[in-house]
Amino acid sequence: MTDVIRHDARLPTRGAMIIEAVMMLMAIVPVMISLYLSFITNDGQWFQRSGALMVLFSIGVEYHRKQELHPAKRRDGALTVASSRLAGTVQRCWRAIPFVCYLAVVIGTLIWSYGDLLFV
Repeated sequence: MTDVIRHDARLPTRGAMIIEAVMMLMAIVPVMISLYLSFITNDGQWFQRSGALMVLFSIGVEYHRKQELHPAKRRDGALTVASSRLAGTVQRCWRAIPFVCYLAVVIGTLIWSYGDLLFV
């Protein structure tokens, strides 16, 4: 049975979820790749620079989120889910994104500032 949940301030549209997931991957994947490459080459400059990307994309997610939740910009729509359990999971993930973004900004800033010192 399929439930239809009306889009309100608590649930994202499918497009918003995809955009935010892609931006979070763009925040995390370069850090992981550059960490691996920095360990291989013993040169921390790429790891350090990837911290800036982490901060940039995390702030981008938060900006997108604020624009998506702004009442004047919000569009009516529906998120179709297979069950109420899935809807609860989506809602919990949606609420956790700001905290993940704040944590990513802090970690990205530390990497950006001191990431090269791990390889000295």
